[in-house]
Amino acid sequence: MSEKSLDTYLDLCTEVYDLSKPNAPEEAYEFYRSYAVLTKGPILEPMCGTGRFLIPLCKENFDIYGFDASTYMLSRLKEKAQRQNLQPKVWQGFLEDLNLETKYNLIFLPSGSFGLITDLEQVKSCLKILLNHLSSEGILLFETETLISNPNNSTISKVGIWTGNTFNREDGKMIILSILAHPIEDDISAFTCRYELVDHNKIINTEIELIKVRLYDIQQLSQILREVGFSRVKVMKPFDKEQIPSAEDELVVFECKQ
Repeated sequence: MSEKSLDTYLDLCTEVYDLSKPNAPEEAYEFYRSYAVLTKGPILEPMCGTGRFLIPLCKENFDIYGFDASTYMLSRLKEKAQRQNLQPKVWQGFLEDLNLETKYNLIFLPSGSFGLITDLEQVKSCLKILLNHLSSEGILLFETETLISNPNNSTISKVGIWTGNTFNREDGKMIILSILAHPIEDDISAFTCRYELVDHNKIINTEIELIKVRLYDIQQLSQILREVGFSRVKVMKPFDKEQIPSAEDELVVFECKQ
């Protein structure tokens, strides 16, 4: 088992994530659901976060499993599931530690989670692990940002300039999120995120996290997928099975089979 600990997606980050993204985007959810409907067998969502996709699929009685490295994310997932009288099949763990006998007919990583694996050797290792957990006709689906994705174009943050937002909790406290985008280096986009919990105009807790996301050349990643053993690789525009991406697309979806 991996001995590393997670220093991102902690308590306040998880709260902000859930407050700002309480539900899966409808178009993305319907896209992944369309694959789930055709799946005759178990489904796996690695890095499932707070369950934006997993919980509604569970509610629809799909045979879905999930895991995440963040105990805070999983705790929030379980709280939401309990309120809906659901018992999701989830556990805490890192993708590189996945070692199960179960073969899944569908494995999907939505919302750019795949990009959080930034070391290329670890990327290849994790892709091999996912391949080994697919059934013979199983499908791996994941989103990734392309090289033209640039923080300078983002409405969230500009490189070198602190920007942010505020989020109000039900208990009256407020979380201030401040974001500083770093210049892209070696195809990795990075953001320093500062979370401050405020009660009656006093900061009572602070968390600082460095979030890194790997950006990809589509051809490079397609080649990596074939090198690790995927023989059928399809690249699509986000959430459209019939459209191939253009050079201007900042996000693409990969469909991979053995």
